[in-house]
Amino acid sequence: MRRRARVAVIVFVVISIFLDLTALAEDQEQPTIVVGYIPLLAQLPLVVSYENDRVNYSHTVVKLVRFRSFASLEAALRVGAVDAADLPLAEVLSIVADHIPIKIIGQYHSGGSVFESLEMKSVAESKGKIIGVPGLRSAENLEIIRILSAQNLRYGLDFKTIKVPFNTVLKSLKAGKINAIFFPEPYGSIAENDGTARQMETHEKTPVRVLTSVLAIRSELLEEKYKMALGEWLSSLARSCLFIEEDIASLSARQTAIIQEPYFGFPRELVSSSLVNRRGMIRFLYEKPDKKMIATYQQRFLDAKILTDRVDIDTLVSNANLQPNDLSSQ
Repeated sequence: MRRRARVAVIVFVVISIFLDLTALAEDQEQPTIVVGYIPLLAQLPLVVSYENDRVNYSHTVVKLVRFRSFASLEAALRVGAVDAADLPLAEVLSIVADHIPIKIIGQYHSGGSVFESLEMKSVAESKGKIIGVPGLRSAENLEIIRILSAQNLRYGLDFKTIKVPFNTVLKSLKAGKINAIFFPEPYGSIAENDGTARQMETHEKTPVRVLTSVLAIRSELLEEKYKMALGEWLSSLARSCLFIEEDIASLSARQTAIIQEPYFGFPRELVSSSLVNRRGMIRFLYEKPDKKMIATYQQRFLDAKILTDRVDIDTLVSNANLQPNDLSSQ
């Protein structure tokens, strides 16, 4: 009996070691990609991708981490706490200027921010006003400067912009601390629904495509050992964009509204309405980085003194020729 017991113990130990080694091998074969996100409708593809494909990955393990602000998400990317993040372009350029190795690998949405005020009907009434934006390095701040410059209003002299946290923007608007907001959805929709604000006319005959943010990753993810993992995740992200667009067209974005709820926490009806009405001209499509557009934005950031250091765009997006499907099929 004792001999049998010893054999049983030995077999148990061998099996345990085998299982541990197998699990370790699987972990080594499936690198983890940690993705940071902020609850904004523009970042919907990140959670849709995760929800739809997380159990189907064969080359990677994706983990989602929620952040409350672009500042905290940027800090996490800087120190390597996350591997990938969708950040305002100016923040990405700032990280690169500090010699931190990251790359822009694409963009999966455009637009999605709305100019709102209760006391003003048009942007032409912005003289002497204070406008809340998600950050002074945000695309929204740059866009406000562009729009109001067309109305012969000078930044810092005729109007002022201030950074307002996402969790206090509506309180600040109600309290009169700011006169208007230019914020990503769904904050404009929330403000309209409770009567705090209404969308303003911009007087632009031809709406301008706005590059609100870009998808940035730690440069390490472009190494050979991450190639299959990165490709699989990017393919999933590209599919999630198509999923959202098809959902908007055929089901009034109801599926997307359900998926976002545990991650973003916004009311389903609010999300559906914002997407169906294309608030801020929002669109979802995974695309390679547009070097020319990024260079144009960098110059505008420099001209507005939002940034002070120029970075090499060619180096920053040097691996942008990698396509999601091409990567995942290799």
